[in-house]
Amino acid sequence: MGLFRRGPSPSDADRRQLAEDVERIAKGGIPLAAEQRLSELTEGATAFTSDLSVDEFVLAKSCGLEPVAQVMGSSVYHVGWQYLNAGIWGTTQEIRALTDAYNTALARAADRLSQEAQLAGADGVVGVRVTAGRYDWSNDLIEFMLIGTAVRAPALRTPAGPALTNLSGQDCWLLLTHGHRPCGLVGATSVQYGPLMTWGQSFPTGSWGMLGNVEYAGATQTWYAARHAVMARLSQRCAAVGADGMVGTQWTQHERPQEANDRVVGVTYTLHALATAIATGNTHPQAVNTVLPM
Repeated sequence: MGLFRRGPSPSDADRRQLAEDVERIAKGGIPLAAEQRLSELTEGATAFTSDLSVDEFVLAKSCGLEPVAQVMGSSVYHVGWQYLNAGIWGTTQEIRALTDAYNTALARAADRLSQEAQLAGADGVVGVRVTAGRYDWSNDLIEFMLIGTAVRAPALRTPAGPALTNLSGQDCWLLLTHGHRPCGLVGATSVQYGPLMTWGQSFPTGSWGMLGNVEYAGATQTWYAARHAVMARLSQRCAAVGADGMVGTQWTQHERPQEANDRVVGVTYTLHALATAIATGNTHPQAVNTVLPM
């Protein structure tokens, strides 16, 4: 035992396993222990786990969705350095180092979620919840974590594997009942910086010579730039999975002020969006029976 080491030293087998797990993660995979645990589910020897509500469970079963297990995917990513032309007369610009890190981390987390579903013998994952975070103890790290319930349902399987969706079991039931098919989970992030005021914007004078009512045109422009970038990426990802559109879009927004000389001169907007891409069907809605048998 080393001078500052607590507990027993790892064995050679433990070191080899750790090295193998690190290599798996570097290639976008999951640790071996997680793979073995999920593979055992295909044998039906363990009880299923899920985070479905009772209503969701009953409706899912009636539609042929068989819960298998809770699955997850995670990625902790380091953000590289990027020069930022900040200041009161800076320009609206996308911070590509942060944007690319967020989008890559989400893609890796979603891919690991899909791997877990595949290993569990599932055809899809419903009710996917996404958590995005940064750490106070390291501004250079971001994390995405996805959790959902893997289900067996041949109608959900896509050519690329299990279909991921942030829709509840009830919403999936409604889509399938009306002939629509979830194609997968699509998400996108954009991080944009801009000054509060635009170049040449007038500063109206209010009462007592103070600054009057005025829109921060630079901040508004920056927010729209971030939203436009996110929508464009969502549309591209929908097209890539052969979807007609998206439903269940969830938005998350964070703002961070940029200060200079003890005053706020700009703002950074981080916009996340997550949705379910779907292929619409031509099936007419089922008629509702309004006759009560006596």
